[in-house]
Amino acid sequence: MDKGYAILVLNACFRASRELGEVATMTEDFGGDDGPGLKSQLGMAVGEIGRITETIYSLHPDLHGYVEQQIETYGRVS
Repeated sequence: MDKGYAILVLNACFRASRELGEVATMTEDFGGDDGPGLKSQLGMAVGEIGRITETIYSLHPDLHGYVEQQIETYGRVS
């Protein structure tokens, strides 16, 4: 996998994970009776994103430090 494409995938994973985490938090307040089930499904989706991220890191271990630096500097992966 091309390194530039790997960074693109990591960026998408970071953004999706962050957004799903925020939605899962709001599910407690707005999910009603479906809240617990929905929160569980959102958690599973975040877990899948984590597996994708780990796959990218296994292909490009040098990106781990790069991603951490980007998040610290810009609050996102760029």
